[in-house]
Amino acid sequence: MTKFNKYIVLGAVFIVSLLTSFYFIDVFSKKNIELQKQILIKQAQTHFKDQVNTRVWNASYGGVYAIPKEGQKPNPFLRDNILKVDENLTLIKINPAWMSRQLSEISNIDGFRFRITSLKLINPDNKATPFEERALKYFEKTDEKEYYEIGEDSNFNYMGALVTTNYCLPCHKHQGYKLGDVRGGISVSLDSKEYAKVTSSIKTRVVLLKVFVVIFLFSVFLLIFKQLRYSQKLQDEVEHRTKEIESTKQLLQEIIDIDASFIVLADGKDVIYANKTVLDFTGYPSIEEFKKDYEYMSDLFEYVEDNKNFIQTYNDGIHWIEYLVKEQDSKNLKVCIEKKGIYRYFRPSAKEIKTEDKALYLITFDEITNEYVKIKELEHMASTDALTNLFNRNKLNEVLKKSIELSSTISAPLSIIFLDIDRFKRVNDTYGHDTGDKVLIDIANIITSTIRTGDIAARWGGEEFMITLQATSVTHASVLGEKLRTRVQEHVFKTVGKITISLGVTEYRDGESEESFVKRVDEALYEAKEAGRNKVIVK
Repeated sequence: MTKFNKYIVLGAVFIVSLLTSFYFIDVFSKKNIELQKQILIKQAQTHFKDQVNTRVWNASYGGVYAIPKEGQKPNPFLRDNILKVDENLTLIKINPAWMSRQLSEISNIDGFRFRITSLKLINPDNKATPFEERALKYFEKTDEKEYYEIGEDSNFNYMGALVTTNYCLPCHKHQGYKLGDVRGGISVSLDSKEYAKVTSSIKTRVVLLKVFVVIFLFSVFLLIFKQLRYSQKLQDEVEHRTKEIESTKQLLQEIIDIDASFIVLADGKDVIYANKTVLDFTGYPSIEEFKKDYEYMSDLFEYVEDNKNFIQTYNDGIHWIEYLVKEQDSKNLKVCIEKKGIYRYFRPSAKEIKTEDKALYLITFDEITNEYVKIKELEHMASTDALTNLFNRNKLNEVLKKSIELSSTISAPLSIIFLDIDRFKRVNDTYGHDTGDKVLIDIANIITSTIRTGDIAARWGGEEFMITLQATSVTHASVLGEKLRTRVQEHVFKTVGKITISLGVTEYRDGESEESFVKRVDEALYEAKEAGRNKVIVK
């Protein structure tokens, strides 16, 4: 490249750097503004969840009775709206909706208010505002359960959907309510003046930062311009040194081509030599041609899930060559490479070779495909139930322990479902164990097709199965349990006909032991059995 062309490239790089810096500054500012908005959303969500929890508490008692305030009349829209205790005391019924309304009337503090409403009103006093109408119609058109806007009046308006649950049905089933229906929502209004103030400040800082970047980049590229003149003097020396390196590479290539194993020579992060065995395997005539398609040799390495001993380009933030040198004596490191749909496994080892001015690494890959495949087959047999092909109890204990650790670390809910086939002994006694085994297989298939990706099912023993549900509350777990119960009840089993299951559901409590967790779900299953079977009991 001529001197003039270098200056053109330098100018182009300056412009690209400037535009790139501006781009990332803009991205960063947008993220900060979005963060401020998320803070408002989180505040609104918290207020909404508080009201939902209060409603769940009320609904779990079927409404509560209270002494009416002076002049307060019973809600005409409620059944059993009064309770006469004695001649001197008459209580009125407060249902979740009326309780939410009363709370909203006394909690309109500065910068915050909320109210309950619906498009299909029972009480006309709960008529929706224009924002609430937009939110409720949005719920009807989509599967979303929340909607928000930043209004022109400096208020942040949020609405969360009220979803019909088992607690709602005793009072509203006659009105056509079904589980999962969205019948209204609770709106929350927050003062967003501080949000506007902060976002304005962010935009001002962005302008100042861009000015600084322009000055900084100009200074940097001015120094680079000066260095270009100096680098020209070094170019001849570099070309001479390059010829020497090429000569050394040719000698080393002839040496390592003799070995039938995979052998490469690396300079830090870069593979500079590869023997003929590697080139024949990858289908490239030279390492230079290989590098046109791959930045690192490690780009060939396949990711192997749940096995940290398989090397990737970066491992714990360390480049694979450095990681191999550091950990090869303490860990059983491996590499997986795929070719034409066939996976082959290798055990790498590295040896440092010091030269006058730097260190090189001679890396050898010994194939262990047959050994690895046999080990994996044995591991699969040890962790899988042979009949249902689900995890066995030992494997589930291992999974459950890790799930509890993960739940405690990320503060996410963890639930389990424990299910048992009702009167399964009668099936074996009447139709024989072969038919019973087919029933177990069918049940396992129903479980597998019903649970979500990420849920883990196992055969606990006999006719018992357990399912772990990561990041799932007991409420959502009970919904899945009811879905499983229904699918089994509706399924027609060959020879046997109809079968039912009983299920226990529970959620992990922070700090409790695995034994306590499993014991509680076992008790829930027992209660389901005692309550007449074919039930889901939450405990």
